[in-house]
Amino acid sequence: MRTQLVYRKAARQKGATLVIALLVLVLIMMIGITAVSTSNTQYKLAGNLQFEDGAMNNAEAAVSKAENWLGIGTNYQSAGFFTYDASNSPQLYPIGSSAAMVTSPLTTSWSDSNSISVGGSSQRYQIQLLSTNNLLTGSSAALGRQAAAVCNKVNTYLITGRGVTNRGATKFVQSYYSVLSCT
Repeated sequence: MRTQLVYRKAARQKGATLVIALLVLVLIMMIGITAVSTSNTQYKLAGNLQFEDGAMNNAEAAVSKAENWLGIGTNYQSAGFFTYDASNSPQLYPIGSSAAMVTSPLTTSWSDSNSISVGGSSQRYQIQLLSTNNLLTGSSAALGRQAAAVCNKVNTYLITGRGVTNRGATKFVQSYYSVLSCT
C-alpha cells in the first residue's frame, strides 16, 4: 500500500517547477538583452561625442593658426583685406565684402576657393576684416607719454574656423581678433 501512495503523489505533480524555471530564465534573458542594447547605445553615444570633440579641436586649431598668421609681421596689412582677389587671397575678405561668406559658414562650400586649409581638409579658416584703426577701449595717447610712442589703434578681424572629422562631424568656431595697426 505504501508504494501506491508514492505513485499517486508523483502523478499529481503537473510540472509547475519547470514552468516557473522557464519564466525566470526568460526574465533573465530579457534583462540581459536590455543590458546589451543599452551598452551598445551608450557606446555609440560616446563615439559620437568623441568625434564631435575632435571636430571642435580641429576648428579651434584652425582659428589659432589664423590668429598666429595675422600676428606675424605685416600679414594684417595683406592686400586681400583691402581689395578682394579670389585668385591671390580668396580667404581674406575686406570690410563689407559681398564675397565674405563668413557670415553664413553653414551654407558656405568650404573649399580652396574661399578658405585656407591648415590641417589637410579637416581644418580650414576664413578671415574677414571688420574695422581698421580703431582706438583701443580705455586707451588714450595723453596718458603721460608722447603720442608718437603710444600705439593704441587696432584692426579687428572675424576669424571663422571649421573642423571636420573623418566620420563627418563638423564644428565651427568664430573669434574676434585685434592686431595693433600702428606702423
